[in-house]
Amino acid sequence: MVLELIQDHAPDISAGRTLSAETDLWEAGMDSLSSVTVVVAVEEEYDVEFPDEMLTREVFSSAAAIATAVRVLIR
Repeated sequence: MVLELIQDHAPDISAGRTLSAETDLWEAGMDSLSSVTVVVAVEEEYDVEFPDEMLTREVFSSAAAIATAVRVLIR
C-alpha cells in the first residue's frame, strides 16, 4: 500500500521505472518536495503523524522502510 501511495502521489519518483518495496527512493529521484508529498500522503492514509525524529532520509529510504515506521506509529 505504501508503494501505491508513492506511485500515486509522487509519480516523478517512479517515472520510467518499476519500483519495488526495497527500491531506494532517493536514488529513484525523490527530492525534498516529493518527500514532503509522500509524508503527507502516508500520514493521511494511515492516520498517523511522524514525529520530527522520524523525518529522516533513512525512514523514507524505501516503501518497506516507510511501512516499518508506520507499523511502529500505530502500535
